[in-house]
This record gives sequence, structure tokens and C-alpha cells, in this order.
Amino acid sequence: MRVLFSTTPLDGHFRPLVPLARALQTRGNEVAFATAASFHVHVEAEGFEALAAGAEHAAARRVRLDAGWDAIQQLPPLDRRPPVFSYLFAQGHAPLKLPALLAAARAWRADALVYESGDLAAPVTAASLRIPSVNHGFGTMVSLSILERAASAVAPLWRSAGLEPAPYAGAFEGLYVDVVPPLLEDERALCPILRLRLADGVPVDPPRWIERLPRPLVYATMGTVFNAPESFAPVVEGLATAGVEALLTVGRDVDPSALGDVPPNVTVERFVPQSQVLGSCAAVVSHGGSGTLLGALAAGLPLVLLPRGADQFENAARCERAGAAVVLDPDEVTGDAVAAAVRLVLGEPSFAAAAQKVAAEIAAMPGPGAVAIAVEEYVARG
Repeated sequence: MRVLFSTTPLDGHFRPLVPLARALQTRGNEVAFATAASFHVHVEAEGFEALAAGAEHAAARRVRLDAGWDAIQQLPPLDRRPPVFSYLFAQGHAPLKLPALLAAARAWRADALVYESGDLAAPVTAASLRIPSVNHGFGTMVSLSILERAASAVAPLWRSAGLEPAPYAGAFEGLYVDVVPPLLEDERALCPILRLRLADGVPVDPPRWIERLPRPLVYATMGTVFNAPESFAPVVEGLATAGVEALLTVGRDVDPSALGDVPPNVTVERFVPQSQVLGSCAAVVSHGGSGTLLGALAAGLPLVLLPRGADQFENAARCERAGAAVVLDPDEVTGDAVAAAVRLVLGEPSFAAAAQKVAAEIAAMPGPGAVAIAVEEYVARG
């Protein structure tokens, strides 16, 4: 079977696809990824063939989002995602990607198309080629109201392919792979659902330098998109004030020296695989990106969440509702507030207990191998 994966050129959208892609490949299927040429280095580093389709993220953003960014920033945080998702993925990425994705899928002779939820050219491609499709979540499900707005924006693409526009931008025309445990969901996909455990909570032996750090250890990160050097100042101040030992990663594209002098209880690195860190930690401070959040919860760790954009506000609200996190909105993020939040999640046992409850749900979800078999059976049924 030849399975084509399609992703926008964003680490947080691509990485969740890798476990299923690798499981399908291990089972003897041919697997390739279609994405922007500049992102091929990341695809090939994971051992997959890369096909060129789609634009750079900056180019897609310039299509519509930049012009309206100031107005969007005036909206309440939870109201920002609908216009951002539609502008960026439906009006930005999708039209720039569709022609090349159609051509690549035909030329590569794809039997099925697996796509991350932000890749709205993929459902049109699957429908045009009459091949099965799988919508693979990269975090909490994109809400129905957001998908309805996106559907209006991509409707011309469906019509240009000679197709009647599908409801919800085609998100539910096949299978949906849900990477989020039930405790964190608000809505369910309107199609058959496969749960997939991305993180198994089993710690990897850390490097010796991490083992030598005092305990309790707090891991802090702001991800790979919202990681401007200035965003770390209140985090560093808060970790210093809280008096905990902390490991802070700033991302491969940020020079740690840009943070200036940091207190001795904060170790700063560009990147450390979180699988090597979480087993040594007592809590996590994060922007609320899905990868960090799900990894921390799979390890049963309470969180301090500082959402900045994308799906982070929704992720944070759901973790707060589950009792596993303290959330600080952007205008609340000060050194003192971060310190108080860190002390709270470390000192109040209910936060760890709630995180461990979510961890138990994640542990019960099927792994990539089982989901790969289910995808194969679905494709075999046509």
C-alpha cells in the first residue's frame, strides 16, 4: 500500500504524524510526505521520502493573515483562533498547495492520503482522486465552528476541482485520528474515530548532566514558534524567584546568549528531547503547544501554561478544567505570577493527581502499531 502523508511546513503539525507513518512503513507500506521544499530536511531526517507541494509558512501567512493581524490581536484570546485558522490554512496554505499536491499524489500513485488537520488542500485532493483519506489531529480537535468558517473559504477550491464543497472543509470525509484523551475533548469528530497514543509516558534515560541537576526539577519551554528571546524574561525571573532547579529550552533557532545573564538555578539549552527530560521532572512550564502538553500529561506532570496563540488557549482551558494546570493569560505573565504558579502546582497535590488521571487515559489509548493496522483495513475496504 502506498500512503501519502500531507502536512503544512510546521514542526508542531508534522511531528504528530511521524509515529503512524513509521508504523505503516515498518509494516511494509510505502510512505512519503508532501510538504514545502524547505521542510524536506525534517522529513528526510526521519527517514521518509519527501515530495514538493505547498508554500513556505511565511508565504502562506502573507496571503491574508499579516494584513489583519493587528485587528485579530484586539480580540479576546479564545476568539482569535477562528479567523487565524481560516486566513492562514484555508486562504493561505490551501490554494498555494492544491495544484502541486494533486500532481504529486497522482504521480506517486497514492492509495490513501493521511493529512494533519491544518492541511485543507488534502481533503480536496483525496476527493478528486477518489482515494481514502485520514484526518490526523495534531492536538485538540479543530472545533466545528472553526471548520465551518474554513469551509466557506475553501469552497472555491472544491468547485475548481469540479466537486461539490464538503461540509466542514472535508475534515470528516474519512477517518479521524484523535491524539487527545477523552478528558481533554470538547467535541467529537463527525466520522469514525481512531484514538492514537503519541506519548507513552515511559521515561528515557536522561543524559548524565540532567541526572546531576538538583530536584525538584522544572522543565520550561515556549516551543518553536512563540519563542522570541524576550518571551523568556518573565519565565526566567519566575523560575529564579520560585527557587526551583529548572531546565529551560529556547529552541534550535534561538541563541541562549540572547537571554543575557540567567540565575544559577536555571540551565538554558537550545534543545533537549523532552523524552529525556520529563522522567526527571516534577512540573512543566509551557506555552501550551500540543506536543509539550501531551508529553507532560502522559508522564503525569502538572503544568503551568502561558498560552500565546494558535490552539494554545483551548489546550490551556481544557487542562485547567481537568485540574492539571494553572493558566496565565498573556497580560498576567510576570515573574511573580510565574513563581506563584510554579509553587502552587508543586505544592498542591491535586494538580499532580489530576495530571496522573489524564496520564492513565493516555496510557489506555492504542499505540501507533494498532492504529496502522486499522488504517490498512480502512484503506482495503476502499
